[in-house]
Amino acid sequence: MRTRSLYLLLLWALIAMVPAAPLWAAFGEDIEKPKPAFSQAGGDWIAQLVPRGKSTAIQIRFHLTGGDITAVSGEDFPPEKHPKVDSKNFRSDFFKVQARVPAGAEAVLAVSSDYFTSATELWGGHQGSGTAWSTLGATNEGLADRVNRLSVTVKDGGPLDADGQANGQLVVVFGPRDSFWGYALGTLFIRFFGIFLVLTILMIGMNLSGWVFRTLDRRREQQRSALVAAALEQVACQPSEEMSGQVPPELAAAVAVALHLHTTAVRPRAAAVDQTQGPSTWSQNGRARLMADRMPVFDRQKR
Repeated sequence: MRTRSLYLLLLWALIAMVPAAPLWAAFGEDIEKPKPAFSQAGGDWIAQLVPRGKSTAIQIRFHLTGGDITAVSGEDFPPEKHPKVDSKNFRSDFFKVQARVPAGAEAVLAVSSDYFTSATELWGGHQGSGTAWSTLGATNEGLADRVNRLSVTVKDGGPLDADGQANGQLVVVFGPRDSFWGYALGTLFIRFFGIFLVLTILMIGMNLSGWVFRTLDRRREQQRSALVAAALEQVACQPSEEMSGQVPPELAAAVAVALHLHTTAVRPRAAAVDQTQGPSTWSQNGRARLMADRMPVFDRQKR
């Protein structure tokens, strides 16, 4: 019974250690699915969301040159319609941009964010082609404050227009794509070498601190040796007449230490000799006196 309870406790501990998102994702629910919130700033639209694999919110700005954006919304990605496309590569979200342009005209759609990198691409649907979902051929331009802008030219009624009609209404469905394995391997690479970098810095710091402490100890030892040598030299240079009247403290301390070492070395041998030869006369006399002092106490109790 006790062993079974222990196994159940370990099982619950393992379940508690499993992250919530992968656990629910195993049952088919995408807990990390971004939920963007849209707002307008001038003529641009801004989406704010928390992408997959990130704990802080990011902003994505949408701008159209040659027309006006009327609406931007999030678009669900149907895996059954695009089985060859890995949704893990689209960590931000899929967007649906609607805009007004002159009938049959071209417009430049620009999407910018500091979350994008130089390897980020725009993928979307192509009308009338064999590839249903592929890259849109957007140009990637680096701006200030680590912002990357992706620009693509869209023609009303063209292959990138989702409604396929030259009616003055653009509908573009796309998503920013970053390679999942590139991101994962890059993160592992940075963490792997980061650990060695931290350990190297720690080792260098420990070696430097050890060298400092050894240097300080060496200087103290040199100062102590210099003081002892100066004291011995001063004692050796004093005349015998002065030494007969006054003993230097250093010499007295040395004599005291020598006597102490001598007596502690001789005492165990003397005790061993006494044990082999039996009790001495001094110890027997002491025992006799001790017993004589005890006798009046016993006589008093008898009375």
